Amino acid sequence: MKHSMPVRRLVMIAFTSLLAACSKPHSGDSAATQVAAKVNKGEITVYRLNAALAQIPNLSANSTKDVSANVLERLIDQELLVEKAQEAKLDRNPQVVQAMEAAKLSVLASAYLQQVTANVPKPSEQEINDYYVQHPEYFSKRRTYAYRSFAVSATAAEVHGIQQELASTKDINAVLTYLRANKLSFVTNTLAKATEQLPIVLVPRFAALKDGDVTTITYPGGVELVQLISSSAEPVDEAQGRPFIEKFLLEQRRSDRAATEIKYLRSAATIQYLGDFKPPPVATSSPASSVNAVANGIAAGIR
Repeated sequence: MKHSMPVRRLVMIAFTSLLAACSKPHSGDSAATQVAAKVNKGEITVYRLNAALAQIPNLSANSTKDVSANVLERLIDQELLVEKAQEAKLDRNPQVVQAMEAAKLSVLASAYLQQVTANVPKPSEQEINDYYVQHPEYFSKRRTYAYRSFAVSATAAEVHGIQQELASTKDINAVLTYLRANKLSFVTNTLAKATEQLPIVLVPRFAALKDGDVTTITYPGGVELVQLISSSAEPVDEAQGRPFIEKFLLEQRRSDRAATEIKYLRSAATIQYLGDFKPPPVATSSPASSVNAVANGIAAGIR
């Protein structure tokens, strides 16, 4: 029998419902067991509704009532779909059973890491101030760049030729003429991005550009020509940046604690790779990737 909804989606709906059901309190807790809606033979408790609301970030007290109504409707839809899935015996489908078990393991692993990282201390005022001072490009010297982008599909040899043409002429129009003469296709866009929206390796390159300057960014399968149109200072003072820095540093600290815990568990465990499976080579962390994570964390707040 064919079903219009993908098995994975049905699994997640069913598993979410299962988690909510498993979390129901004892009948003695009358406030938490109030029923928000009855759906055929099933019901949606206020506790389940509140659990769903808790997953919504930045939910204010003023908007809770309106949001609750929408969330309840989604839970009713979920309950109807779960009931039909059970009628169709999808909860016995081997793929569904396997996916539900995988989801269960994922939830348990995440719950343990949340427990391990729950008491990580918040960053101090000094740490927040130090981070602000050490990263002026994202705060006191933050800029917004308007630029033209020319994405060129090209082989490595063709990219080398484009870079040579730019180095000799330093003129974007001459390079575009070169592209057309060599029948190289390109796509033009005009973009505007703030410092934190740029890849970390490009931040110093953009900062060094003057209006009209052109630089190249290579990538697999081609090169991007970037011509700066203009840039403007849009600084973020320490008071504005503080909550984002604090949040980022706290999350980074939790991530480090989780990584330490996993490393410890691995060192204390007996792990055997069987058959064709072998342990991965020892990876070395890249300082650039760590800084890029910092930039992404700050960017999420500034934007």
